[in-house]
Amino acid sequence: MAERRGSGAGGGGDGSLPSTEARDGVVRRLELAGHDRRELERADAEGRLGSLAVEEALGGSPRHTLSHVARESQVDPRFLRQVVRASGRPDPAPRERAFNDEDVELARLVRRFLDAGLPRDGILEVARVLGQGMSHTADAVRRMAGDAFLKQGDAELTVALRYAQAAEELTPLVGPLVEYQLRALVRDGIREQLVTEAERSEGRLADTSDVGIAFADLVDYTRLGEKLAIEDLTRIATRLADLAGAAARRPARLVKTIGDAVMLVSPNVPALVATVVALTESIEAEAEDFPALRVGIAYGPATARVGDWFGATVNLASRVTDVAKPGRILATEEARRAAGPDYEFKRRRRRSLKGVDGRTQLYSLEGWKGRS
Repeated sequence: MAERRGSGAGGGGDGSLPSTEARDGVVRRLELAGHDRRELERADAEGRLGSLAVEEALGGSPRHTLSHVARESQVDPRFLRQVVRASGRPDPAPRERAFNDEDVELARLVRRFLDAGLPRDGILEVARVLGQGMSHTADAVRRMAGDAFLKQGDAELTVALRYAQAAEELTPLVGPLVEYQLRALVRDGIREQLVTEAERSEGRLADTSDVGIAFADLVDYTRLGEKLAIEDLTRIATRLADLAGAAARRPARLVKTIGDAVMLVSPNVPALVATVVALTESIEAEAEDFPALRVGIAYGPATARVGDWFGATVNLASRVTDVAKPGRILATEEARRAAGPDYEFKRRRRRSLKGVDGRTQLYSLEGWKGRS
């Protein structure tokens, strides 16, 4: 195959391979994976040689249609297409070869779930939540790999070979990592959620329960975007998420991050208040140029679906946060009562909140046991 001209063509003192050596390594890998010479020449002409090597290291190149996968797994192709969409994967065109052997095994797992009696809508919900979570995980892994394996002046095939080698060594570790984390989260969730007699008689967990919802967002974060580079904004948002996760007092937990804000939920309001107090103190301990935090808390019925929470209580907590001043923790009457005796609140004036009927009585957290 002809040598492709481009930047980073030669090796240097930084440990990178000369482009010819990297190309030979990529070609050897692809030939061992079963690609013939003609296919490799076509991929080289199309500039896909490097990506093909990484694809092989991550489970193999697409070679199956959706119909083939459905036939091999004995899953109805229409339902399988729904699973693909719910997972966030591209919707394949008819007869498009968009799937590899691992996708066949994944579809066989779907068949086993169906055979176990799990409902189709439940499988789609799990696929949707996993797809969303795994998308964030994949982005984080790609960024980490890029920071670790990219070197200035690298040729494309040098990078591809380095990625392929790393994928072969590290990918087998990702599965157990995800499996252990998933089991731990499911175990914690089951431990913290009491199943009532009424729920047992119905044979399922209730979707709606009374919980504390809190939003905490950074003040003037949007305005900072006019002054700071995107890398600095990302660093600030990531730091907020890290601090929120560290501040969580069980059974309170971090539900999601929303740019410059985090959402926390807890069936136990004192634990939720302790969490936002710890988070506020952590933010105050950051550098002087770190944005201030404001927090809003509401308590009432909310519905848990697809890894998120919905309902009027969620909306109310968000609106309370909108009117909070920097450094202040505001709560509704219901949240104040549920917080218990360890926290001292000061009555504030009633406020009109967007999307909330009437005027809402609010309270600011002024003190708590253990505060110096």
